[in-house]
Amino acid sequence: MAKLTFYGGVNEIGGNKILLEEGNTKIFLDFGMSFASEGKYFEFPLLRPTNIDDLRKISAIPEMEGLYKSAGIKVNYNSNGDFSVEGGPEGRKIDAILLTHGHLDHSGYLGLIRPDIPIYSSRVTKKFLKLRGDMNKNWAADVEQESFNTLEVNEEIQIGKNIIVKRFDVDHSVVGASAFLIQTQDKKIVYSGDFRFHGYRQKETEYFMEEIAREKIDVLITEGTRLSRNEDTNVFETEEDVFSAVCDFTRSEKGLVIYDASPADIDRVRTLVRAAKETGRTLVLDDKKAYFILYFNYKEQKKLIEDLPTIDDFQIYLWREKLKKTSKKYSALPFAFMNPFIETFVHGRDGYQRILLSAQDAEEKHPNAIKIPDGNIVWGPIGRDKILKNPEKYILYTSNGPLTLLQFLPINGKIKGTYIYGKAEPFNEEMEFSYDKLVNWINLTGLEMKYAHTSGHVSRKDLEEFIKNVNPKCVIPVHTENADVFGDFCTKVTHSILRKTIEV
Repeated sequence: MAKLTFYGGVNEIGGNKILLEEGNTKIFLDFGMSFASEGKYFEFPLLRPTNIDDLRKISAIPEMEGLYKSAGIKVNYNSNGDFSVEGGPEGRKIDAILLTHGHLDHSGYLGLIRPDIPIYSSRVTKKFLKLRGDMNKNWAADVEQESFNTLEVNEEIQIGKNIIVKRFDVDHSVVGASAFLIQTQDKKIVYSGDFRFHGYRQKETEYFMEEIAREKIDVLITEGTRLSRNEDTNVFETEEDVFSAVCDFTRSEKGLVIYDASPADIDRVRTLVRAAKETGRTLVLDDKKAYFILYFNYKEQKKLIEDLPTIDDFQIYLWREKLKKTSKKYSALPFAFMNPFIETFVHGRDGYQRILLSAQDAEEKHPNAIKIPDGNIVWGPIGRDKILKNPEKYILYTSNGPLTLLQFLPINGKIKGTYIYGKAEPFNEEMEFSYDKLVNWINLTGLEMKYAHTSGHVSRKDLEEFIKNVNPKCVIPVHTENADVFGDFCTKVTHSILRKTIEV
């Protein structure tokens, strides 16, 4: 008999960590960061967990043998600062992790997992996590690429003696999202992950639904994110509605248009590329978003994502960075001792920016880097002034609204234009700043705020239709703050309890 234990995703949005056991075989369904647990005790940037024991103290992760890196190793410290290491690594006790997608609330603790536990996902999710790791180093989330075993749609693999897994693509607000059909010795279990029917990949979700509807599913583990909130009038029904609204707002605006969306939402870039072309403006992406777009298919034998925008579709805004005092250019200044703030273009950039700008580096050109045409990079006061003096020509796309406004706002000045908010308010899986602080910045700049967003999650109406079509014997809600609502349209609901085991 299969057993399920929920270590996250219970009465919260995200934090999914679900242990499935069949005989001696154990697999996790996602291993995500719990915003709720961390939010109770930590606050960015002053108080953050820095090692696995910090997360264990607040019960954010399960206590389990054979799961984590370095488990079984003990460090002994001496008063003089010396240390010794004793013990040995535990034996592996977990057979696999099924990863639905790359949002932190599903993948954010994968960096804790021992690398010999295989992670099954789509090829797109593997590349997404690699690129995200290039941009944002996160000890708890960064996972070795060698741990991945990617699956194509409908591909089956056997894990242990009694578990067979099949992967499906689904539509979500991050590319590469998956759902899984899991067959144990005597049960068929579906784990939907996060999904929707109203984005660019609607047909993928429809195919998933049609296929599992034929399977006579015993247990459906599915999200209910939007059941947790009143329907926000600012949330549009479809991605096409977002496109239409952005075009309408832009046509009626003679000043600058700034659009703010999640850093993970690559499909939204496609929408803004279309809107810029439709309204005759130039789209400018922040450098993180540009890095995602340009390098997703880079050096892949087969394109991971079709119809991605190219460098011909946008310009790149390079985040402001000070020329380092250790640089020869800085030390040669006649007034270097006064420590003036001097922005740098290519010199001294690191990480993903170094990769993005490598073809522009006169001293260290990389022949295999993607060539960005001259004039396609907006940087420094000259670049910002160019946009502010010709605001009617641009749409500025940002994944970090407060930082963008901070850098563009003139001293003792305002910015004429419209700020379009394209995230879920006030909650978002990848949110880095509070919504209130963003509103303060928008008010300070004098911009008019408008909304154009569609959810990455299934609507109540579509969720009801989905469950009706699949017709499972049992539904277990996760990723929701209001699981009781499932009882309004589903009579076969089993509610999970945190860290309690359910036999199915």
